Amino acid sequence: MPKKINIVSGGDSNYFELLKELYLSYKKLNLGNNYVFSILDGGLSDSDKQYFIAEGVKITDPGWPSNTAKLRSRNKNFLKVELAKAHLDSLFPDYDFLVWIDADAWFQNDKALKIMQTIIYKNKLAIFAQASRTNTRDINYKKFFGNLFLIKNILYKHASKGRLDKEIQNSLIARPTLNAGVFALSSGSLHWARLRYWQEKLIRNYRLRIFSITQLALGIIIYHEKLSYEPLPVICNYMGAFRWSNKERVFTHIFAPYEPISIIHMAGQDKMRFDKNDTIQLVNEEDQRINKSLRYNNQ
Repeated sequence: MPKKINIVSGGDSNYFELLKELYLSYKKLNLGNNYVFSILDGGLSDSDKQYFIAEGVKITDPGWPSNTAKLRSRNKNFLKVELAKAHLDSLFPDYDFLVWIDADAWFQNDKALKIMQTIIYKNKLAIFAQASRTNTRDINYKKFFGNLFLIKNILYKHASKGRLDKEIQNSLIARPTLNAGVFALSSGSLHWARLRYWQEKLIRNYRLRIFSITQLALGIIIYHEKLSYEPLPVICNYMGAFRWSNKERVFTHIFAPYEPISIIHMAGQDKMRFDKNDTIQLVNEEDQRINKSLRYNNQ
């Protein structure tokens, strides 16, 4: 029997247009009946919800994982969606595989989904570790004195700020960030319970920002507890630098062999996320500089 796969995203009304574009890019893939698309409601308007309901998309209010989470989030409902990433198996118990895609991302092709399935069939976490040819530095650091440097990679920085056990801090030194914007897991994976355990523990740590907690929890269960995972290729969660193929009319990896990107993630493109006409400078096949939007259907 084919496995049932749920692709999940979410956000508030500010992200409606992005969610719509993500959904339309998913719909264009024509993936078949074993795939569904679902949305977590973090403050969508009635008209936003009606659009998706008319498309047959399931909309779920994930609620708050705890009273502490609600209190710390100060009624910012969009944070419900961020925290719900650790609860997808509970929110959608009828699906074999769960794929999370941030609202500011969209599909250019289905290759990422095929790669994810290969990994999650083995009950491993499929996620992009931010260490690839597109990175300008392998490790973030700050010069301290002379030849002494402070390690500043994101996971270690947050663990240190939260004053977590030294053993945990040490396990995160120089580790690449596991980007929580795109990931996949089987519903029966042990990762969910451990992810929730650490999320709940970290939420009670007032030194940590709510938005950093899920990503830190992922780092802990993979690098400290050593739960199984396989890092996704960069084309499965591509955040730049970008190349545009005039011939194929697609965005590609910046470096040879110029593979088409599967999932474009507009992380860091704050203006573009809310302005379809905003553009960035990139290059084409001939290394000529051009300006383009990364938004879906703006190609």
